[in-house]
Amino acid sequence: MSKAGKEEIIKRLNRVRGQVEGILRMMETPKSAVDIFHQITAAKKALDSTGRLILENYIKENLISVSKSKEESDKIKEIIGIMEKF
Repeated sequence: MSKAGKEEIIKRLNRVRGQVEGILRMMETPKSAVDIFHQITAAKKALDSTGRLILENYIKENLISVSKSKEESDKIKEIIGIMEKF
């Protein structure tokens, strides 16, 4: 994985860690269940997004570099684009 890609993933994971720590603090103080659920949802989405970024980097590094033609590379990029929207 490229240095820039790794740094971005670490940044995102640190953000998720902060969100989870915030949820723990919310549990220790009187917060509404709705507020806690909102924070859990945000943390889950951030973690899902980070997972997609890791997969995208993996695909780019391992499949695009070994594809035999520009058409194959374009198809791989198209699949990555679909994944990002999902």
